[in-house]
Amino acid sequence: MWLSIFVDDVDEYYERITKLGAEVIFGPKDEPWGVREIHVRDPNQHVIRFGHGIPMKEPNLQVERVGLETRIEKRLGALLVDLAKHKNMTVGETLEEMLLHSFEKLPEGESGVASPHTDKTLAYIKELKKKHGIDYDCHASYRFIEKAR
Repeated sequence: MWLSIFVDDVDEYYERITKLGAEVIFGPKDEPWGVREIHVRDPNQHVIRFGHGIPMKEPNLQVERVGLETRIEKRLGALLVDLAKHKNMTVGETLEEMLLHSFEKLPEGESGVASPHTDKTLAYIKELKKKHGIDYDCHASYRFIEKAR
């Protein structure tokens, strides 16, 4: 029997169940069908697949990137660098991801915009905000004024 179960973060689930003695026979691994998954054998020898969706990397989309000179609030800049490292992305790729997601509405009946971040990454961002002393909300940038030099 094969059974697939989707979870929020398969890597976190993997860590948790292996500590409890689960027999993970495959993964975690990114699969070409857009799922990061593990295969776990249960006591009856059935294999259960656990996974979460990942962004598709194919087909390739050729783009031309440009350098932008910009200024950003110091603490946000530091958080952005740490977040990019956490996601194994460049700062530019992280900004592209967040910008593109900010253009997408959530499904019918939900309000806001689609977040590119998992619950685990959002918890990490919360820690980074504390680390970098960011105690303002998402609308604070409208109130930013630059300190006199």
